[in-house]
Amino acid sequence: MKKLLTLIAFVGMAKACWVGYVYGLNPYGDNFLAVRTGPSTSYRQVDALHNGDRVFVCNRVRSWFRVFYGRDCYLRDGYPVGDCYSGWVFSRYVD
Repeated sequence: MKKLLTLIAFVGMAKACWVGYVYGLNPYGDNFLAVRTGPSTSYRQVDALHNGDRVFVCNRVRSWFRVFYGRDCYLRDGYPVGDCYSGWVFSRYVD
């Protein structure tokens, strides 16, 4: 089921994804980057990423990136495949 959802997510995507890493989080603050169901803080948080975590950035809406991530998630022909999680993160903390 998860793989089917990943395929549906790519319908209409023209550009390939690129590799990014989470950085710049404050170790004295929350020290995590919230992964949300949509591109704003009004969407529900579903996960958290930390400094150094690898993500595949596949879309941008304003200051938000749609990312795919996970230990067994990798790029094939510019698109994530495997056991991937996905969500939206604030772009300031991904490079």
